[in-house]
Amino acid sequence: MSKPIACRAARHIRSNRINVRMMPKSLDRHVQWLHDLPARTALRFCNHPYFREALGQRHEEALALHRPRLPRLSALGREIVDALEQDGVFITQIDALGLSGSEAMIDSSAMLAERFAREAHARAARGETFLYVPPEQIAASPRIFRWGLHDQLLDIAESYIGLPVAYDGAIINYTVADGREVSTRKWHRDWEDRRMLKVAVYLHNVDHAGGPFQIISRHGSTQNDRSGFSYELATEDELEDRLGVPVAPYLVSCEGLRGTVIFTDTARFYHRGKPATARDRTVIFYSYFAQQPRHPFLCERSGMRRRDLYRLARDLPERQQSAILWRRKLTPLMRLIPPASL
Repeated sequence: MSKPIACRAARHIRSNRINVRMMPKSLDRHVQWLHDLPARTALRFCNHPYFREALGQRHEEALALHRPRLPRLSALGREIVDALEQDGVFITQIDALGLSGSEAMIDSSAMLAERFAREAHARAARGETFLYVPPEQIAASPRIFRWGLHDQLLDIAESYIGLPVAYDGAIINYTVADGREVSTRKWHRDWEDRRMLKVAVYLHNVDHAGGPFQIISRHGSTQNDRSGFSYELATEDELEDRLGVPVAPYLVSCEGLRGTVIFTDTARFYHRGKPATARDRTVIFYSYFAQQPRHPFLCERSGMRRRDLYRLARDLPERQQSAILWRRKLTPLMRLIPPASL
């Protein structure tokens, strides 16, 4: 039986960006600040009241123009989209989706995560807060990357977002069971676009002590082109202050077996990875947003190099190529802004 649930991935340094990990920490901070300055400046401009109004009007016009072209969904697809609209989350088992190559994708992803375990623990011991399998390993495993390009998934994403969708790739997140409430283990909303779809697949059983994905299935403070967008992390107490209500009645904790699939909007709804305490957690996330997202300079979260994306897009149908190579739809100015290493 299907029921609601949810997730996010963010803070990491892309492999095709400046590598600040090998630098002294004092220099590291300065280099990262300089690298991210164009994206931070663009974010401020995009949230200026004058630009917000223009961006919002253009977005509404694009939604209206594309509405007659939205794909026809299966019964399950419609159930997923309706749940996303209402609660921001829907959970099912991977077999229910009927997507070819699903078991092979999970096996390959779990193997990569297992090989990464020792390095993940070493990095966690050094204080790193967001751990993920090196993206070049996913780029070398087309079956993992291309699973997220099934037409059924693109149909669900497009119907929910309301526009042709961009595919931001796959990332295998590794959470060490150290109990720390840091980075994406705090409550937050993602900042790529007005609304997003993330599809999370558990690579092993995840219980309450194993760091399940959690979401607050209540619309938080307004985020739109009229009011602007803010993205601060929050503890539970801080989140309750923002929402003005207790969190507990709206908390959905997504525990599940290997092969559990979570569809969630990580832009509209507060969410986190619960700090794992009893055992490590590994999960693969697939990300989607509009091909002209509100904040393209805060996208490209998978860490994959663009040349690898071009290689993986070769020989795929036009729809899949368009989703992978979404940056081609950006204005020349937006293409010039390097993606932030946030």
